[in-house]
Amino acid sequence: MVRLAVDADSGDFGPEAMVRGVVAARLAASEPFAVCLCGREERIRGVVAEIGSDAERCGFEIEHCPDVISEGDRRSTAWKTKGGASIVRCVTLQKEGRADASVSAGDTGVLIGSALFILGCAEGVTRPALAAFVPTPKKPVLITDVGANIDCRAELLAGFARLGCGYVGRVRGVKAPKAALLNVGSEPHKGPPAVRAAAELLDGCENYIGFIEGNKVFSGEADVVVCDGFVGNALLKACESFYALTSEFLADSKETLEKLSQKISALNPENYGAVPFLGIKGTVLKAHGGSSVTSIKNAVLTAVKAVGG
Repeated sequence: MVRLAVDADSGDFGPEAMVRGVVAARLAASEPFAVCLCGREERIRGVVAEIGSDAERCGFEIEHCPDVISEGDRRSTAWKTKGGASIVRCVTLQKEGRADASVSAGDTGVLIGSALFILGCAEGVTRPALAAFVPTPKKPVLITDVGANIDCRAELLAGFARLGCGYVGRVRGVKAPKAALLNVGSEPHKGPPAVRAAAELLDGCENYIGFIEGNKVFSGEADVVVCDGFVGNALLKACESFYALTSEFLADSKETLEKLSQKISALNPENYGAVPFLGIKGTVLKAHGGSSVTSIKNAVLTAVKAVGG
């Protein structure tokens, strides 16, 4: 049975959304899975009592986490100074062998620091990266990084290309995935120094197909689009806003909206719930800070699938 550690104190809505999302996931799952809810026990038990019998039947384990990470705490070292915080503890449970994966809607910097220093990087990996699929008419395309590493050296970008290709190969069965570097043009002299240097590092790799511009990201020419976390996060959130914008524009055309929504459902953050860190010794998924109950439900189901797959 898959065992998950869930950061119940995380997100804008805390246990109210996190616990309800986990319960919804348990009810929707085809196979049972175990959950340890990490957070302040009194708050978690209060939500469980509000939900009632559905939550009680799930038989959650609760890991009381008394520490709270404040604005003044350094994100890069919070894993060490606030080991009793829920976001840190849920990752630690993997290290202790009590969980197979962890899910949090907390601070990205704290989560990546915890994953990096508690679980460690996979062999040959310098920094883990956040990755997310977006739809195209041909196939889903993986974008990485989407927020874990804001300012990247060339070596990191080249590493993200390799991580992304490996991930697409595993989860989608693509035998020879193609990676491209997101840039402002296709010419070799264009773009930031780090992007041009990354291209030199990747030159000659069979998986690398060169630069790709923003207007070609959704063409499906590449299986993996590589960028730093600043650009990737902005791109992903712009994609998500397109879903909301479309829903607003077509609110009076329900039939058209329903058909289109099915085509671009991958752009709706509630449908995938969370995105994985690539390149660590474990399975850690990051959900949106503003995640709803539905989003957390799907984040948990994504985590179960990631472990089971």
